Amino acid sequence: MIRLSLLFVPLAALVAAVPAPACAPAPRPGHNVTTVDEGALIVWDAKNKVEHFVRKAHFRATGYDFGFLVPTPNRPYLDIADDSLFGTLSAITAAKIEYREEVRYTDAPFGGFGCGGMFPGAKFDAAEAGHAKSAPAPRAGGVDVLETKRVGDYDAAVLAFRKGDGDDSGPKEGAEALTKWLQKHGYETTPATAQWLEWYVQNGWCLTAFKVAGAPNPADGPPPPVAPKDASFGKGPPLPPRDLNLKPVRMSFRAEKPFYPYREPVSAPLPATSHSERKLRVFVAAEARYEGKLGDGTNPWPGRTVWAGKPNAATLGSVFATASGKPDGAKAPFQLPASAEGFTLTEFEDASSPRPGTDEVFFAPAADQAPVERPPHIVNTVRYVQRTPWWHLAVYIGVPVGTVLLGIGAWRLARKA
Repeated sequence: MIRLSLLFVPLAALVAAVPAPACAPAPRPGHNVTTVDEGALIVWDAKNKVEHFVRKAHFRATGYDFGFLVPTPNRPYLDIADDSLFGTLSAITAAKIEYREEVRYTDAPFGGFGCGGMFPGAKFDAAEAGHAKSAPAPRAGGVDVLETKRVGDYDAAVLAFRKGDGDDSGPKEGAEALTKWLQKHGYETTPATAQWLEWYVQNGWCLTAFKVAGAPNPADGPPPPVAPKDASFGKGPPLPPRDLNLKPVRMSFRAEKPFYPYREPVSAPLPATSHSERKLRVFVAAEARYEGKLGDGTNPWPGRTVWAGKPNAATLGSVFATASGKPDGAKAPFQLPASAEGFTLTEFEDASSPRPGTDEVFFAPAADQAPVERPPHIVNTVRYVQRTPWWHLAVYIGVPVGTVLLGIGAWRLARKA
């Protein structure tokens, strides 16, 4: 079942029991799904006004049958990306390690001297013109399924609502039609879901419905038991949770400016005992350092810039290559830039809970183009150095001198005698 939230929004009636932020999964009754952490890469092709959006999430679930909805301004091109790209991004923006040495002096043992210790923008008519050109509009209105496709670990369906000839239905009727389609295809919805959909219907957006596909990886062990049909969420003995690290998904589409899907349905408050803590990391690769604003900027976005700079072009280029996935031959409509030369990478972190999901997060060049780095990670080491106390020197020098003087005195006394 599914849950939507701009990027992924809550769709289930049980969403009140799980966090509602972007990409909120919706499980079947009797199961629980939470997003442990999530990351996104946005590669912005300013020349062609194409956004390449790669998203990966780590779920903890008591069931495998869940999904999510992703809105885009027009029909997206879907593909998978390599698992390694977020590891490379994290390495690029990681805090530098500074080694600081503290020297501590110790007195050498009497009787010896010690040693110190060492310690392009290819044309794609359906995407360029939106979903309206994907197929001739039939006379009757309804939900258009523009594409169905297996994408990595998901079964995906790209949806759009279209009016029929002479149809005067509004956003509410379109949202209801989409909701019925989702329910028919196994997605649980709530009144908040339908209300959330109205904005996208009114603005002619497409929605891609993702659902975890097929059986889980055998290496993860047998799937959890399915709850009885009459089971209600949150009742009965808890089922053992399992971690699901699903393959990253890439969506490429045309946009006026880069954005992160952040809007989410208005749902009931989370229970006090609900675990809703998680971190969102968004990487934006563009021609300059970017900043994010929630909607028109009236309300602040809690995401903060934690790193910004120009990475090594070859390293960032390898990220672009791994984000490309396996395109459907040379006719793939959208290709990531062949070179990362001149690109700036900006990383944002959003740890807010609950998130103010009232609008999308839009990105634009920042007024301040100065580089930003994380505070360095300090590694303190201690080097012990042995030193000889002054009284050691007095003994080492005084004893021999005293012995010589005593000998001379004794010799003189002997001669006088």
